[in-house]
Amino acid sequence: MNTKAEPSGIGGWLILPGLGLLAAPIVFGWALLNTYAPLFSNGAWEALTTPGTDAYHQLWAPLLIFEIFGNTAFLVFAVILLFLFFQMHYSLPKWMIVYYLASLIFVTVDFFAADLIPAVAAQPDPESQRQLGRSVIAAAIWVPYFMKSVRVRNTFTKGRVEEEQAVEAADEGMNIR
Repeated sequence: MNTKAEPSGIGGWLILPGLGLLAAPIVFGWALLNTYAPLFSNGAWEALTTPGTDAYHQLWAPLLIFEIFGNTAFLVFAVILLFLFFQMHYSLPKWMIVYYLASLIFVTVDFFAADLIPAVAAQPDPESQRQLGRSVIAAAIWVPYFMKSVRVRNTFTKGRVEEEQAVEAADEGMNIR
């Protein structure tokens, strides 16, 4: 007879995505403040998006807007996920899966869209390649983990009972006339 309890709580491998969530708002905020905000104060936006300038390409404006909105959305998403993570809310695993897959899609689209701009394609960009590789590896590891982990299943349970009771009460209320 095995009396060993199943793992639960924030521990084991679950610490790693938790640390990633803690770092994500800082990383996205840093990128927004140090990469994108200066574009509007140092003349780069005008140089990249004004027809007739040497650096102009018609895809710069849509690409930069895509990156700014994407990074802002991921910053907000990460903050919401942090809240759910520390609440140990039952919906966190499915939202983490969405987060990792959305990140992979965003980084992939950004990587290939940027290469449509000749000035970007002409220069080696090992940082973008690393970012794409990290997104692929993160999704490959953490999506299955959040789908199959016993620790995840046993940890993120808060809110499930309350929601089920509310649905049952609503169902009962609808049957009573």
